[in-house]
Amino acid sequence: MSKIILLVNDQVAFDFIKDESLDEEQFNFLDKMDSDMSKGIKINGELFRNPDKLQRAEFTAMNLIRALQQENKTVIAASCAYISNRLPEVHEVHVSNLDSGVAVEFK
Repeated sequence: MSKIILLVNDQVAFDFIKDESLDEEQFNFLDKMDSDMSKGIKINGELFRNPDKLQRAEFTAMNLIRALQQENKTVIAASCAYISNRLPEVHEVHVSNLDSGVAVEFK
C-alpha cells in the first residue's frame, strides 16, 4: 500500500492512501483544478501567472492544510488526489511555517 504522508513542522498531520483509483468525474475535477490554477495562483503573496507543476502542487498543499484546519473532507480528498495524481513519485509533503511564509517540500 502506497501513501502520501503530510508533515506539518515535522509532525504527521495526515496520510492518504495513493492506491485508490479515481473515476472519470474525479479526474475531470483534477483537470478543472489545473484549469483554474492556469489563470494564476498566489503563493506566500507572490503571484504566479503561469504556474508550473510544482507550484500548482505547492498551492494545493497549502489548500490541504487549510482544509485540514477546517475539517473540509471534500477539499482534503481532492487536494490529496491532485498531489498523488500529478506527482506520483511523491510520498511525503513537508510543510513548515517560516517568518517569510509557508515552505512546502515534496519527497
